[in-house]
Amino acid sequence: MSKLIASVVSAVAALALAAAGGAAQIPLVPNLPPGWSHAEINVVVRHQPHTLTYDRGRVQLVTASSLTLKERDGTVWTINISPTATIKIDGAPAQLSQVRPRETATTVAIDGGPAVNVKVQIPPALAAQIARHQTTQRGPRR
Repeated sequence: MSKLIASVVSAVAALALAAAGGAAQIPLVPNLPPGWSHAEINVVVRHQPHTLTYDRGRVQLVTASSLTLKERDGTVWTINISPTATIKIDGAPAQLSQVRPRETATTVAIDGGPAVNVKVQIPPALAAQIARHQTTQRGPRR
């Protein structure tokens, strides 16, 4: 529980920086308890109420401006992504066009707007399958 509180505090601090004009400082994804798929956290920053919305699920579809996620409970949501969103795949900066179906994505939106932060993880089994595919595309090593 203390990890959750610390994570929420860091998200609130990041929101405060974002609200203050630090565009590079957007809310980070907190370490929520295992098994979560959707969370909304209400915070007050500089006397202004805000809602942080977190969604996590398996990527079903990627477009130029959205991700469709299937969450653990089976619900499917299309999440609009801000053109200025920070996107990371396995911790490395990336573009939305690099996100692929079957990867796991977590998004963060502020006050019902498009997601401003996207964190993508490639499941180990999918990563192994991608590596095998890349090896067969290149052919045998000489």
